[in-house]
Amino acid sequence: MSAVAEPLIDYLRQLERQGETHVHLDGRSRLILREFFVRSRGRSSSLVSQPQAAAVIAETKVEETKVRVAELASKPAVVIPTSEAPVQQAPLSKSLEGLKQQIAEDSGLKSLGTLRDKLVFSEGEVTSDVLLVGEAPSYYDESNGKPFSGPAGKKMGAILKAMGLNREEVYMTNMVKYRPAMANQTTNTRKPNADEIQASIRYLMAEIEAVKPKVIIVLGATAAKSLIGADVPVANMLGQFHKVAGVPVRATYHPSYLLHAGATDEKRAVWKDMLAVMELLEMPISEKQRGFFKKK
Repeated sequence: MSAVAEPLIDYLRQLERQGETHVHLDGRSRLILREFFVRSRGRSSSLVSQPQAAAVIAETKVEETKVRVAELASKPAVVIPTSEAPVQQAPLSKSLEGLKQQIAEDSGLKSLGTLRDKLVFSEGEVTSDVLLVGEAPSYYDESNGKPFSGPAGKKMGAILKAMGLNREEVYMTNMVKYRPAMANQTTNTRKPNADEIQASIRYLMAEIEAVKPKVIIVLGATAAKSLIGADVPVANMLGQFHKVAGVPVRATYHPSYLLHAGATDEKRAVWKDMLAVMELLEMPISEKQRGFFKKK
């Protein structure tokens, strides 16, 4: 196998192991991959240059294409031109402390220029059956150095207490480990963008592999869409279990959303999700717990 092609093939196989079945390709990527395919069949063809690819794309309406990861990973290896070679990423640590260090040293995250400087890693029991995933650190998370701090954290703590759990018994983390930056930023926080999530999600997958939870609770639309990856509206993800890397995943509202007045229906939906998680884990459920937020 070509030393240059190997990182791409390894990356595709890693995605496949994580449960990914498709990758998105734009027009330029399809042109490049077609050239690789032609070369693998032994036919002569001049590689489409970047200017040529740009010209073709400019003249046609380009639509994203979904390509099966397994198909790409199984293609014969060919020599990839150096200018198009992917940057080889170092293998991720299997320990959480190692992952934390790798995130802190990740130049790719820093080069985005859209994230603040303070790393907010995880908190809680590293062998927990329950793994909570939020979107990105808030002002309070950044100030305290812990995920799920401040009012939203207190709300999450109350939900866990109602389940018969406490913060120390679960593993809490965020999709993106740095607070997204904004102009004239004070206590306000925005949702992470696609580039920030793409640069961060491999670390989350490594966390899941290290913790080995029995269930994942993903909080908030952005985190749910990014982790589950289903091509459906977020509303259609609610009220059911999904699978990510072989682990059941339940998507629900972020606790910060429940702080808004009049969110009774959403609170009821969240509690229904928590009951489903408790049933999955075979936790004892009292009649009082089943009666929380029940319509009169």
